[in-house]
Amino acid sequence: MTADSAAALYAQAVQSTAADPSRCTVPWGVCPEHGATLKSRARATEGFDSWCMDFTCFNVWPYDRLDAPCTEPATHTIQADNGDRYVVSDGHALTARPRITNGQVLPGLPA
Repeated sequence: MTADSAAALYAQAVQSTAADPSRCTVPWGVCPEHGATLKSRARATEGFDSWCMDFTCFNVWPYDRLDAPCTEPATHTIQADNGDRYVVSDGHALTARPRITNGQVLPGLPA
């Protein structure tokens, strides 16, 4: 995915969230229980499969969830030091916590 296409996907997700503020703003999917543990592949016949690589998880999706906008409800807010706020799902919050710098992951949605 190029930087331009990633930016376009992100802008689309932000617009979707403006229409539905309860939806995660991240333009790619994660496992709702384990975060950034997805693997996707094209099927031999047609379409894709995606699955969680956590060995305790049995989540499988019949589409390319990794490269699709997140469909999970927003449950957390990422607060950047510059004042920007993004609402994200459980899986994205789990993924962001150990990686985020200059901000914090907060439970709940902004008031």
